[in-house]
Amino acid sequence: MSLTYRSSGVDIEAAGRAKGRIQALVRRTHGDSVVSRPGLFGGAVRLEDGQDPSHLTGALGFVSDTTQEPPSRLVERCLAGLPPGSLPVAFLDYVASAGLEPGSVERLVEGFADRLAGLRIPLIGGETAEMPGVLRAGTREVVGALFGIRPAGAGRAAAAAGAGRPCLVFSMDGVGTKTKLGVLARSTGGLALDIIHHSLNDILCLGAAGLGFLFYVGCHRREEELLAGFRDAATQACARLGLSVLAMQTTEKPGTYLPGEIDVCAAVAGAVGEKRLLQGGEVRAGDVLVGLASDGLHTNGYSLARRALLERAGLRLDGRVAELGVTLAEALLRPHRNYAPAVLPLLGGEPSAVHAVAHITGGGLADNLARVLPEGLRAVVRLSSWEVPPLFRLIQRCGEVPEQDPAGKGMYETFNMGIGLVLAVESGKAEEVIRGLSAGGERAVPLGEVGARPRGDAPVLLER
Repeated sequence: MSLTYRSSGVDIEAAGRAKGRIQALVRRTHGDSVVSRPGLFGGAVRLEDGQDPSHLTGALGFVSDTTQEPPSRLVERCLAGLPPGSLPVAFLDYVASAGLEPGSVERLVEGFADRLAGLRIPLIGGETAEMPGVLRAGTREVVGALFGIRPAGAGRAAAAAGAGRPCLVFSMDGVGTKTKLGVLARSTGGLALDIIHHSLNDILCLGAAGLGFLFYVGCHRREEELLAGFRDAATQACARLGLSVLAMQTTEKPGTYLPGEIDVCAAVAGAVGEKRLLQGGEVRAGDVLVGLASDGLHTNGYSLARRALLERAGLRLDGRVAELGVTLAEALLRPHRNYAPAVLPLLGGEPSAVHAVAHITGGGLADNLARVLPEGLRAVVRLSSWEVPPLFRLIQRCGEVPEQDPAGKGMYETFNMGIGLVLAVESGKAEEVIRGLSAGGERAVPLGEVGARPRGDAPVLLER
């Protein structure tokens, strides 16, 4: 019997439907300061006079596993955690469960939205995650992240010349069930790089450079070896990248987590001038799609990979796999790649040759490219443009996973398949952009192009 992502315990379509309904709820909290459209990889808020991005602050809150607290309590807890005098500018939430319960999540978000609308704080983003094998059935992990600006005195918020008024861009996510493999291998430092790089790539899709992080680790019982590995790696990586660690919370929840398990999530804030904010509106027919190579699975598809490789094929994490050239643990735990250092320098042109950026995460190429395409346009991706790395073929073979299965979610609907980021580039500038990416250490290839979308066709065509 073939495996799919759905048969491995993750229902992407249910999550997508829930997100669509949630977007309608969160829009009630959006005032004039919110300048991003729904459905992007992050949300953006325009700063006002006297608000300086360098004065960023933030606080985390979480729901106890022993009480049923109303969502408003979590918002109040985050507000209390901000430094005195700070002005709250955006709230995000993270909700994880063993199996997605859309109605429950929507009621929770509705509670957040009701309280935040009264406070005039936008609910700017969040994530719902399915964590089979990590969380106990019938429980959920709920984390809130609130960003604010400390008083910066009078004057106008500074921005790069010609970039427009400064905006803060936010995103919140987790690393999924990759945590299970980190625990099994007793190696959690890479999970810190995963969430940092994943988050920076998300806000990169809106043109933003990172400023600071709020980190959260939930666990069944504290195991200092695992927690210290994550904490040290996160602190060191942020210092190396010039990012602030605004908060790092570790919480023990034996009633929520299965024995030995952990979950990791983080919220990131970055900055970009409003005139340089990327939302896909500049994409045109004729734009060239440029793909950047991934470093393995990144942070998606691990429930299916684990079922195929460990449970079905019986492979060992510490066993060397000839076709991979490394142990299975090394291949699966390779950290998510950070594309920001190579891509950000390409976004400052007037005008920029890069019209859109798509981070290829859950849902694969089709779902994520669709997020940055204007109505009436279609992305055509030629699958022969790059060689799929051996790790993906190993998963496909061991799990008998179909290449494409829109209903059950096959390989191309689950994994990045070797392409971690896609740029939509002005026609005639693709070779120049590829040279710039290569100079920045990236492996980039032309994947296809953007064209007119025939009536009734899907927004993305994966063409053989």
